[in-house]
Amino acid sequence: MERTVLVFTAILIGAAVAFVVFKLLKKRRLPSLVEFDNITLHIRVPKMQFEKHTELQAAPLAAEQLFSSLHGLLREDAGEQEHVSFEIAATKDGISFYCTVPKHIRGFVESQIYAQYPDAQITESGDFADSSVPSFSRSGHFILSKDLMFPIKTFRDFEVDPLAAITSALSNVADKEEVWLQFLVRPIPDGWQEAGYDYIKIITEGTKAVTLSLKEIIKDAFSEILSIVFVEVPKRVVANEPPPLPVPKPLSGAPKLSSDKELELEAIGNKLSKMGFEVEIKIAAFAQDRDRLENIIRGVTASFRQFSTSSLNSLKSADWGDDLMKIKDDFKKRTLHTDKIALLNTEELASIFHLPSSKVDTPNISWTLASRGEPPLNLPTENCTYFGVTTFRDKKVKFGIRNDNADRDRHMYLVGKTGTGKSTIFKNMIIQDMRKGFGVGVIDPHGELVDFVLNNVSDDRVEDVVLFDPSDYQYPVSLNMLECADPSQKNLMASGLLAAFSKQFGYSWGPRLEYLLNNAILTMLDVPGTTMLGITRLFADKNYQNYIVHKVKDPIIKEYWNKEFRDMKGNQSLITESLSPIQNKVGRFLSASTMRNILGQRNSTINLQDIMNNKKILLVNLSKGKIGEDNAYLLGSLLVSRLFFEVVQRVNMPEEERQPFYLYIDEFQNFASDSFADILSEARKYRFVLHLTHQYTAQLSEPIQNAIFGNVGTIVALTLGAQDAAVLAPEFAPVFEENDLITLEKFHFYVKLMIDAMTSAPFSGASLPPPSKEEYTNNKDKVIDASRRKYGTNYLEVEAKIKAWIERPFDLGMAIAEEHREKKAMETQQPAEEGEIRLNPKRLDTRV
Repeated sequence: MERTVLVFTAILIGAAVAFVVFKLLKKRRLPSLVEFDNITLHIRVPKMQFEKHTELQAAPLAAEQLFSSLHGLLREDAGEQEHVSFEIAATKDGISFYCTVPKHIRGFVESQIYAQYPDAQITESGDFADSSVPSFSRSGHFILSKDLMFPIKTFRDFEVDPLAAITSALSNVADKEEVWLQFLVRPIPDGWQEAGYDYIKIITEGTKAVTLSLKEIIKDAFSEILSIVFVEVPKRVVANEPPPLPVPKPLSGAPKLSSDKELELEAIGNKLSKMGFEVEIKIAAFAQDRDRLENIIRGVTASFRQFSTSSLNSLKSADWGDDLMKIKDDFKKRTLHTDKIALLNTEELASIFHLPSSKVDTPNISWTLASRGEPPLNLPTENCTYFGVTTFRDKKVKFGIRNDNADRDRHMYLVGKTGTGKSTIFKNMIIQDMRKGFGVGVIDPHGELVDFVLNNVSDDRVEDVVLFDPSDYQYPVSLNMLECADPSQKNLMASGLLAAFSKQFGYSWGPRLEYLLNNAILTMLDVPGTTMLGITRLFADKNYQNYIVHKVKDPIIKEYWNKEFRDMKGNQSLITESLSPIQNKVGRFLSASTMRNILGQRNSTINLQDIMNNKKILLVNLSKGKIGEDNAYLLGSLLVSRLFFEVVQRVNMPEEERQPFYLYIDEFQNFASDSFADILSEARKYRFVLHLTHQYTAQLSEPIQNAIFGNVGTIVALTLGAQDAAVLAPEFAPVFEENDLITLEKFHFYVKLMIDAMTSAPFSGASLPPPSKEEYTNNKDKVIDASRRKYGTNYLEVEAKIKAWIERPFDLGMAIAEEHREKKAMETQQPAEEGEIRLNPKRLDTRV
């Protein structure tokens, strides 16, 4: 019976030894990452991510938590165990951090990185190992100099972030030089600590000499097992002897340990208390010559000596090679060589690799330029006019403002520096609105946006376009700003025109000037068929003034001219001081033939009401380079005021019949008077939707700023200057800070989006690319020809009418005679011949 037991025992022990050997051999057959179909991720973090944390170890602590989470990837079968490669690459473009993972665990690894670094930006990138590098190259490994149970120095032992020394060495890389570091990490089960615990027990209990090393302990244990299996067991079987009773080894008594030895055991115990990873640390350097290569290698390897302690462990470099192809192939495959690994716990691993923070003040690190924010759950993705894609955690979802509810009616405001992508957003939205058949208006002070739109008008909308281009000298359109069909609206129209003038007069504007110009505008509005050309003539030509005043029906206005203005003219210095700004500003504006030919025609060829109600496309090209800056701004201001005047006339229209009209104004501050605040607050009711953009907030008066932030539903901020960031930061807090607004990348933005009548929390996005030239419809010439045919008039005809009006004398007698003819015509029910309208029915119409 005893013999049977001994045989059975021997078989069990042999099987156990064979199983251990098999597992060890299997464990060494590790696949490279390339066999797992890997992907390389570029990881960037904001420099100030841990700024609110006062402790130095915030960044490595986050990495320690990350590695603890990644230990969850541990598999029962070591042969199937994946490993992950954390990497640092220093090139001429800076120092970048990467993570290469098998695709099937990408989601898990990303989620754990985000859990510890919420503001990280992770994007797919090309493999830096595929890049072209100089011919002089060297690669090597870092391994532990002592047994695995002895720890290296960790971040808790440093007064500065240990990553700073490594990145500082990498920052010395010059053009056409590169350094790559790979940290291949693979979780292992907890059995690795047993030998270390045995060592501690032996030292503290004194069962062996305190100088006994781990290798000696393992060697003795293995020899004893072999002796039992292959010597004692067979011997007892053959001799049919019972096994001897175990005889305890005599204890030598617990020795008194030195303080250094106690610290050593405490450090070993701390290492053994945490989860472990097999880690292969690779380095490769490339340079133009061998001396430079040696200097780079020396600097980087020296930075790893900071983890060394004389009594514990250290990282030493080994296995250097210089075969360029082998180096690149090995780094690309990311093969984990089990004969070159160091066994590190999570704290040690976090010490040699973690993502940087503001505590690492090394230049050329690839930081995130700005934070990214999470989009709302109810992000509009259907029935939209799209203008961007989300960027949070590299998940790109196209979104926009809904067209099937009232979200767009609350207007849209964009602000950002020149060249940051404001026009790109406008281009995408305008094209979509045109293709959907909406009414669209564009006011462009540069001409480039209008030119783009002209080239993207679809065939079915060519006839819908009304092109307002003052620089088209040969075929000017007509827009009589004093044309008013409803006499009850005269004061409203005069108020809008006055606000437009006040915007352009600047410092010369005052109460007296405003009073004079207001009375002049009301006077001209009271006489049908007049134009803005009459304003300056009203002050300069006494006979024309008498002619017009006699036709005025409003007694207050008539009294002003017959008494108040006549008394004012008795004070020559006062009248000169008051009238000079009008003649200088208005006179100079109307003296330009391009302005005169548009505003001086009696009958408008452009009907703004018709454009808005019938969903047409109004393109206003106010290119400053063609018509002059002052003229562009004043004409634009007048046009905006006229548009709003026409909008409020929709009050008489049933609400369900009010077609939405989407007006896009680039650099709107040039056309926005203080009355613009009224437009923002009132336009929504009339389905007049504004899309406004400009460069910086100082361009706006305080009333307009308040109106924008109080009335606009969707606010988009692109890259801003420091002053503007301070103004806009409260709108995007607490998700984003001032520095985020300053460091936004080109074509990226932060947005507060109107969704279902509620403003969303701020989130980040990037603008959609505009159509390429290959997608253009190239209907520009067709549109121009169609618009000229419908709304333009040959300039020779226009100038002839204006010339006849300028040269024609007016006086009081003519007004009286016309009045007499009008009365007589009414008595006979025949149309009267008005002196200002026609000299003779057979002659040219002189009232332009």
